[in-house]
Amino acid sequence: MENQSNSRTTKSDIGGTVYVVESRVSDSAKESAYSKLKRLITVNAKSLSKLSNSSNKPTEINSTSSR
Repeated sequence: MENQSNSRTTKSDIGGTVYVVESRVSDSAKESAYSKLKRLITVNAKSLSKLSNSSNKPTEINSTSSR
């Protein structure tokens, strides 16, 4: 079995479901978990902001159309 000193297993019980998460440290990682999560959250927030801003634009109503 490979070296397990760089891994950690966490169990959580949420709503009657047991979740098991195994995490490992990578020697070849180019960014920390903190940096990666911060980047992903920031990018996602910017995308949601753009989406929100585009949906707040007033809709043009063509007043010459017949009813």
